[in-house]
Amino acid sequence: MAVRAGGLFLLLLALPRLARADGPITDRHYTIDAYRGAAVADYRVVGMGGVSMATAEGAWGLLANPAAAASRPATASGWFYWDYLFDAYTPSLGVDFDNNGMAQYQFNARTGALNAGLIGMFGAWGVAVSVTGELRDYTPGSGTTADLSAALWRLTLARSFLDGELVAGASLVAGGFSLRLPATGVDLVTAGDWSVQAGGLWQPRDQDFRVGVSFQPAMAARIDPTACDPNDCYGYILPESVKFPWTAGAGIAWRFGPTPWNRRLADDFRDESSTILAADVLVSGPVNQGAGLESFLEKRLQPSGQTASVSVRLGAEYEWVPGWFRIRGGAYWEPPRFDDVDGRLHLTLGLDVRFWSFSVWSSPYRMRFSLAGDVARQYGNTVLSLGFWH
Repeated sequence: MAVRAGGLFLLLLALPRLARADGPITDRHYTIDAYRGAAVADYRVVGMGGVSMATAEGAWGLLANPAAAASRPATASGWFYWDYLFDAYTPSLGVDFDNNGMAQYQFNARTGALNAGLIGMFGAWGVAVSVTGELRDYTPGSGTTADLSAALWRLTLARSFLDGELVAGASLVAGGFSLRLPATGVDLVTAGDWSVQAGGLWQPRDQDFRVGVSFQPAMAARIDPTACDPNDCYGYILPESVKFPWTAGAGIAWRFGPTPWNRRLADDFRDESSTILAADVLVSGPVNQGAGLESFLEKRLQPSGQTASVSVRLGAEYEWVPGWFRIRGGAYWEPPRFDDVDGRLHLTLGLDVRFWSFSVWSSPYRMRFSLAGDVARQYGNTVLSLGFWH
């Protein structure tokens, strides 16, 4: 409830300059820019201001850095280790999801997203499968109702070297994107593509800092025009493609606690008061002839992604009650992607609460319940997560 109230407070305080669509669509020589400026990742990443490059470990940060699949928690000393994650999002608390300045878009209760992942570690190797899904129903100013659904699947393989000091990983990423007009039952845009994402971690033994990097090439999915005439699909001139721009990131993190961060422990759990500070820089590439999705629904072009975008992210995590309660917070800059629209500052908060302990084949496990919130100008997102306490 506090997250929603804080989001509403920021919505009232900071109003953006209204963006304008550049002009009507007259031909197919444009590309939908599928850039995502807001942090939609796992609960820990959202709560810590979007940072994930150097803090990636197990299911944490897997979407941003594939090396996480072979980055073990300090207490995972056995040959086999497994982890999972399930997050549900409500990125519908604001009225400008993509920071395009077109605040007349009103999202309904069906707008949401999820993130799920399963990891198995076998000695120095790690294998993971994960999916991020999103559903958005919205009505633009023209009154045309549209349904957008998108999904990104990742199959990840990673390996650690030098007893865990170096970790490298790669993900096969496959994505699908669909935009439907419910009134007609026609998919205006249906596209899919795949790519390979790579990442790495440096975790020097008995030290308290880590460094992470990640890179994903662009994915340019061609439009499937089989449903109707692409030059006149129920009055729409369809784009040539949907493009997810390339992304590159680097980050560093420090941990302050009684024991060194990068040291294996014989205990089942690391119950100690500690603080983690982290910072990331993310760069997303431009999209040639890029245009906004929402203006497309009004049959107008709004240029998007004309230049590369840079996002700086800062986060902190504090284990307040060892083994029971953690809090985290952060901030990040969502850079402008559209002409005549300013970038926006996001403030984030999160917490973990341990609520159940059990054993399977003499191996102890703890369950946690987690919340995270992200608020910015005309944007709000909350995350609910269940998983293991590490």
